[in-house]
Amino acid sequence: MPQSLLHPLPGGPVFAVAPEEAWPFLGAVLNATGCGIALLDRELRPVWVNGALTSLSCLEARTYLGRPLVDVWPKLAVSLAPLLARALSGEHVVEASLTGALSLASGERHLRVGLSPAHQAGVPVGVVLWMRDDTERAQAEERVRERESHMRGVADVACDGYFLHENGTVLDANRGIAQLLGYDAPRELIGHHIIEFVAPEYRPAVMSAVTRGVETPYEVLCVRRDGRRVPLEVLGRNVTWEGRQVRLAAVWDISGRKAAEERAERTEHFREQLLGVVGNDLRTPLQTIQMGTGALQRLGGMEEPQQRLVGHMAQAARRMERMIHELLDFTRARLAGGLPVHPEPLLLDRLVERVMEERRQLHPGRTLLMETQGDLRGHWDPARLSQLADTLLGSVLQHSPDTTPVWLRLVGSVGGVTLAIRNDSLTVPSEDHATLFEPFRRGRPASADGLGLGLYIARQVALAHGGRLTLESFQGGTRFVVWLPREPPVR
Repeated sequence: MPQSLLHPLPGGPVFAVAPEEAWPFLGAVLNATGCGIALLDRELRPVWVNGALTSLSCLEARTYLGRPLVDVWPKLAVSLAPLLARALSGEHVVEASLTGALSLASGERHLRVGLSPAHQAGVPVGVVLWMRDDTERAQAEERVRERESHMRGVADVACDGYFLHENGTVLDANRGIAQLLGYDAPRELIGHHIIEFVAPEYRPAVMSAVTRGVETPYEVLCVRRDGRRVPLEVLGRNVTWEGRQVRLAAVWDISGRKAAEERAERTEHFREQLLGVVGNDLRTPLQTIQMGTGALQRLGGMEEPQQRLVGHMAQAARRMERMIHELLDFTRARLAGGLPVHPEPLLLDRLVERVMEERRQLHPGRTLLMETQGDLRGHWDPARLSQLADTLLGSVLQHSPDTTPVWLRLVGSVGGVTLAIRNDSLTVPSEDHATLFEPFRRGRPASADGLGLGLYIARQVALAHGGRLTLESFQGGTRFVVWLPREPPVR
């Protein structure tokens, strides 16, 4: 309902601020501002309020008239009274933030308030108050602060430190990166160029990454405040910060990882050198032992205990020879990136039959069965494939019950040939599948006949031919499966 410009209080003065016929127009102007407006007399009682203020406060206009404003809004009285007193004394209060409820119906709000003294003929006659509801903006800012706090918390957990920079100049940082670089507080980094914290030999690469906006992780060596160097991994992203595009960099301390890699590299290098030296230097005395035991066995004339002793020595020499060959193969595979192979035309079934016959002589009580299917021709290294088949067949025979048969199946297809060696009573725990082909790993129970390199070298033989070797377990049994292409890859 339209209201007049002024609501005079009983017995109170009427301000002659404009002709009466102009009051409706002035009221329309004051209502059009979108702000809640109240005109207060010297006793700080409203003499007029606009519609925006009544809507904001959920109070009718007549509720205001004749009562001090602090009585109308008791929940704002403590914070509002000093502002009213300042305005009444002649001071302009441009903007002030208040939080509270204007009424029970309005609920708590964030308010932006301004006050100006009103004069008539140089004499203060009251105060003009305007008020704007700032709740949505305040809540939005609070949500932004909460999200920022949440993201900072996530960043603190996800990485060891982070910072913001613009063209290399640090704008913001967290405590994690400050501590990594040996500083007490993040503010000590702000304003400095990131190149100050980078080792000289890494500075060109870092500046190149910053200039190009690289968004993949890269490693850098940083210099702490105390001069100590620390390796870090850096991941950068372009982000918006305070209305402009800047660079966010997350960092991780990789000192532990680098130290572990260096230890592993030294250990691996030492082991490969040791294996290479041992494998080569043992061959000469071993050949002497083999020649001696062979000569004694050919001479004959020895009594039974002596024959058994020489036989044991010959068998031990053969085991040593096998170990040395495994060591040499392992060293070749690790140093040369794989085993060398010399392929030639070959029928795989004939090669596997020879391996089976040799194993039958060593295991006369075992049943070995083979079935073939398809074209089994190809170009392979016969010595290496014999080693592969013998290793797999020997492993199955060793770890399966003596009363159970072992099946070998060869299947030729368009792409290559598959060799499967199966025993229905052999079980391999699922937790061992991932490490079965790793070097120096012995079976359960451990075998005294080898170094735990047999299956590792068998897989290397398959890989050298461009094939693969896998272990498959099924209900009640296990099988090794080898797939070989008919033509090995060109090296």
